[in-house]
Amino acid sequence: MRFNFIGFRQDGGSRVVSYEALGKDGVRTPFTVRVDLELSRKHGIRLQELPLLCVSVLERRVGDERDLVFTDEAMARSVQEAAAAQEAEAARTAPPKRRAKKDPNEYDPYEATPMPPPKYGSGW
Repeated sequence: MRFNFIGFRQDGGSRVVSYEALGKDGVRTPFTVRVDLELSRKHGIRLQELPLLCVSVLERRVGDERDLVFTDEAMARSVQEAAAAQEAEAARTAPPKRRAKKDPNEYDPYEATPMPPPKYGSGW
């Protein structure tokens, strides 16, 4: 099922986000998700992120319920999943570790050393 964002309305201390689900048979079904803004502030969720997080609530729904509530537990789970994904991304894109410096007293004459740059005008 594919969910299309329709809009939202403010209802007291809650934001009601509206979606339209497009089924495989082409039937459009309206859905709403109610979000308590105080809870979203408590969990550090920005208003811009709410519509996408509400889609995850719709995808996890059970049964034929069309008016859903984004609960405290679901918000905490979403925040934990986002933090884990951010950590995984940071670990994946971390710069490579540098090798430990060798002891200067341990000289290996067979180790490759960089050649000095040629002197200016020496190629003439």
